[in-house]
Amino acid sequence: MSLWRYPRTAAALCIAAVLACAAAPAAFLAASDAAYFGRVETVADPYRAPTPTADDYYILRQLAARGQDTTARQTTPQQEQDAAPQTPKVYIGASASIESMTWADTAATTAAENALWQLAESSAVPRFWVEQTVGDTVDYGSYTDANGQYYNLNSAYCTTDSLGFVTVRKFARENDTLFTRYSITMDGRTGMIVEVWFSLPAADAAETPLPGADALRSFAAQAGLESLGDWAAPESSPYDCALYSANGGALITASTHPYTYTGYTAADGAERWYYSLALQIAPQT
Repeated sequence: MSLWRYPRTAAALCIAAVLACAAAPAAFLAASDAAYFGRVETVADPYRAPTPTADDYYILRQLAARGQDTTARQTTPQQEQDAAPQTPKVYIGASASIESMTWADTAATTAAENALWQLAESSAVPRFWVEQTVGDTVDYGSYTDANGQYYNLNSAYCTTDSLGFVTVRKFARENDTLFTRYSITMDGRTGMIVEVWFSLPAADAAETPLPGADALRSFAAQAGLESLGDWAAPESSPYDCALYSANGGALITASTHPYTYTGYTAADGAERWYYSLALQIAPQT
């Protein structure tokens, strides 16, 4: 029988052949799956995800380099330090005084203060402290140093160390004593925050509850360290509020306490409270 004389039959046979060819791989795979279904195979050398370390994280490498020079100089014999006082340092820090800082432009100030508000949103720092030190509208006047240099205390000032860590601060005066209202240190490349400091007059700063573990983990997350995976309260620490990662050798601490600040601009001190939050390489014990 010639199929050309029966085109419909020929078309039906062609379609059936195509469908059979298309279904053959699926049928083969289904049969293979059925044969292996429920069978357990022991893998001789199963894959294990590598444990993260400090070297895997940019910010921890930065913090390690930040402390490297101090450690090296502490372990170098004094006579060698005296013999080579001009030896280039691995890390050159940034001074904390207003005289050594430069005026922070709008972009730097906005970035710093937005970062502080974000920390308040995550409860890593108390919102009240941010409102009092960043969100206030008080006119703080000015300060003139011993050399006659004028500083507008309503502006922020900044400084950068040799690794690119940027510190932005605002200052104020109380009883003719110059002090820091807030200070924030961030990595200039990524914007990751490593240190925060607030200071308020004792009369304005009631004792503040320290952040919980979730808030400290959010601080770790903003630094890209959440994936270290083992953040937990340290077994022994001088800090009442802290998280430690053994994988990264990193420590997050928060503290608040009253103190008396006595600066070189006044004979009598100022009663104040501070709040501090910091990410650091854990001290070797």
